[in-house]
Amino acid sequence: MTAAKAEPTEGHEHEDRTVRILVNTRPHQWAEKTISYEECVELAYPGQPVGDGEEVTVRYTRGHDEKAEGSLTAGHSVKVKNKMVFDVYRTSRS
Repeated sequence: MTAAKAEPTEGHEHEDRTVRILVNTRPHQWAEKTISYEECVELAYPGQPVGDGEEVTVRYTRGHDEKAEGSLTAGHSVKVKNKMVFDVYRTSRS
Protein backbone atom coordinates (compact mmCIF):
# COMPACT_ATOMS: atom_id res chain seq x y z
CA MET A 1 0.00 0.00 0.00
CA THR A 2 1.46 3.35 -0.99
CA ALA A 3 0.67 6.74 0.49
CA ALA A 4 -1.21 9.16 -1.74
CA LYS A 5 0.74 12.26 -2.62
CA ALA A 6 -1.17 15.44 -1.83
CA GLU A 7 -1.63 17.77 -4.75
CA PRO A 8 -0.53 21.35 -4.04
CA THR A 9 -3.28 23.94 -3.86
CA GLU A 10 -3.11 26.35 -6.79
CA GLY A 11 -0.67 29.16 -5.96
CA HIS A 12 0.37 27.60 -2.64
CA GLU A 13 3.02 25.00 -3.36
CA HIS A 14 4.32 24.98 0.21
CA GLU A 15 1.00 24.93 2.06
CA ASP A 16 1.78 21.53 3.62
CA ARG A 17 5.16 22.82 4.82
CA THR A 18 4.03 25.30 7.46
CA VAL A 19 6.75 26.17 9.96
CA ARG A 20 6.70 28.11 13.20
CA ILE A 21 8.85 31.23 13.28
CA LEU A 22 9.35 33.81 16.01
CA VAL A 23 9.23 37.51 15.16
CA ASN A 24 10.08 39.76 18.11
CA THR A 25 9.36 36.79 20.42
CA ARG A 26 5.84 36.29 18.98
CA PRO A 27 5.15 32.95 17.25
CA HIS A 28 3.80 32.93 13.69
CA GLN A 29 2.88 30.08 11.35
CA TRP A 30 4.62 30.57 7.98
CA ALA A 31 3.67 28.54 4.90
CA GLU A 32 6.06 30.01 2.35
CA LYS A 33 9.55 28.71 1.58
CA THR A 34 11.12 32.15 2.08
CA ILE A 35 10.34 35.34 3.98
CA SER A 36 11.23 38.85 2.83
CA TYR A 37 12.44 41.87 4.74
CA GLU A 38 9.09 43.55 4.09
CA GLU A 39 7.11 40.53 5.37
CA CYS A 40 9.18 40.44 8.58
CA VAL A 41 8.53 44.14 9.16
CA GLU A 42 4.78 43.65 8.62
CA LEU A 43 4.69 40.71 11.07
CA ALA A 44 6.59 42.73 13.68
CA TYR A 45 4.60 45.97 13.20
CA PRO A 46 1.30 45.09 11.50
CA GLY A 47 -0.27 48.00 9.64
CA GLN A 48 2.41 50.46 10.78
CA PRO A 49 4.23 51.94 7.80
CA VAL A 50 7.83 53.01 8.24
CA GLY A 51 7.86 56.79 8.60
CA ASP A 52 10.33 59.39 7.43
CA GLY A 53 13.33 59.45 9.72
CA GLU A 54 12.88 55.80 10.74
CA GLU A 55 15.03 52.79 9.93
CA VAL A 56 14.08 49.16 10.41
CA THR A 57 16.72 46.50 11.03
CA VAL A 58 15.90 42.81 10.57
CA ARG A 59 18.26 40.21 12.04
CA TYR A 60 17.71 36.46 12.12
CA THR A 61 19.16 33.42 13.88
CA ARG A 62 18.56 29.65 13.82
CA GLY A 63 18.42 29.61 10.03
CA HIS A 64 19.71 26.98 7.63
CA ASP A 65 23.32 25.85 8.10
CA GLU A 66 24.70 27.83 5.16
CA LYS A 67 23.03 31.02 6.48
CA ALA A 68 22.32 30.27 10.14
CA GLU A 69 22.32 33.95 11.07
CA GLY A 70 22.42 37.30 9.36
CA SER A 71 20.52 40.43 8.41
CA LEU A 72 17.84 41.18 5.85
CA THR A 73 17.65 44.41 3.90
CA ALA A 74 14.85 45.88 1.82
CA GLY A 75 14.09 43.81 -1.26
CA HIS A 76 15.82 40.65 0.02
CA SER A 77 14.56 37.39 1.50
CA VAL A 78 15.85 34.31 3.29
CA LYS A 79 14.82 30.65 3.29
CA VAL A 80 12.82 29.86 6.45
CA LYS A 81 13.29 27.00 8.86
CA ASN A 82 11.14 25.77 11.74
CA LYS A 83 11.87 27.71 14.97
CA MET A 84 13.80 30.41 13.09
CA VAL A 85 14.03 33.68 15.08
CA PHE A 86 13.68 37.19 13.65
CA ASP A 87 14.41 40.38 15.59
CA VAL A 88 12.98 43.52 13.99
CA TYR A 89 14.04 46.90 15.38
CA ARG A 90 12.66 50.36 14.53
CA THR A 91 14.98 53.25 15.20
CA SER A 92 14.94 56.98 14.48
CA ARG A 93 17.69 58.35 12.30
CA SER A 94 19.70 61.04 14.04
